[in-house]
Amino acid sequence: MKSVLFSILLVSLAVTGFPEGQTYPSKKLLEWADLKAGKGPVYGQGWSPDGNRIVTADFDQIRVWNANNGRELAVMKGHTEFIWGLAWAPDGQIVASANQDGSVRLWNMEDYSQIKQMQTGWAFCVAWLPDGKKLVTGNRGGFVQIWDRESGELIQTFTSGNYSFIISVACSPDGKTIAAGRLNGEIELWDVETSQVRLTLNNYSESRCDVNGLAWSPDGGLLASAHQDKTVRIWDGVNPNPIQSLEAHAGWARGLAWSPDGSLLATTGEDKKIYLWDTKTWEKYAWEEHSFLPVWSISWSPDGKKVASGAGKYETPHTGATIIWIVPSL
Repeated sequence: MKSVLFSILLVSLAVTGFPEGQTYPSKKLLEWADLKAGKGPVYGQGWSPDGNRIVTADFDQIRVWNANNGRELAVMKGHTEFIWGLAWAPDGQIVASANQDGSVRLWNMEDYSQIKQMQTGWAFCVAWLPDGKKLVTGNRGGFVQIWDRESGELIQTFTSGNYSFIISVACSPDGKTIAAGRLNGEIELWDVETSQVRLTLNNYSESRCDVNGLAWSPDGGLLASAHQDKTVRIWDGVNPNPIQSLEAHAGWARGLAWSPDGSLLATTGEDKKIYLWDTKTWEKYAWEEHSFLPVWSISWSPDGKKVASGAGKYETPHTGATIIWIVPSL
């Protein structure tokens, strides 16, 4: 009997894949819909401002889903390489996509047609300034650039002499600061008005430590960053040192997003895990595993009741998937 119980325990541990030393909260996310379709990993995805649609990156194309029933609405094609980032304009009329093919494209979300194409060089990330009139991109050349939505013209370029790739960007809620994360681990806070670096945040890693994700809290008081060294760090935007460092994942930390009310921070990693952190205590509040696939991206529904996680294996075709989860109440 003991041998049978021991065998069951071993099987259970193998299935869950809990890494040694990790602790798990009792609350779990509840799977609501599995958006199975994909040529590759879902590096970028996000909810529309009204909460009715979700866009997901699918290698060189973008899929649009009904967020209320999980049905596919459209597929937008035009890119020729991996799509690394997606961002809805605040008014919900346009989606911007950043691509390895050297372009950032704007898509009309009424008829799902491409309306603009900006040649940015290999673009890793894209974000909108809060007014929705300007688009921010980060690229392989190490530049942060701002583009005009209506004309598609480049109107501002930020460069500090550091040419390490910009792989993540985030705009503060007041539109005054752009956070840019580099492949070498540096995070720069740029003043939008002066085009100057206001603050460089310290990288404590002894080696390269990619800044895989950045996200400002809804009130703009805190910045979260996801790193190659498996940590998630919290910054106050004033001091160069983090005010909190979370031993977040057993693999590279990848995606992160604050809940609309700022009470929870969602993080994802290559360890296939999704964690929700209580931002008052910085303890894990809830968790789940995404179908045994590395999880690259995470986003919240506007009402804060659900999250969507994008996953897939880079080296394995047709593994891209997005799952919508119900978040347990605090």
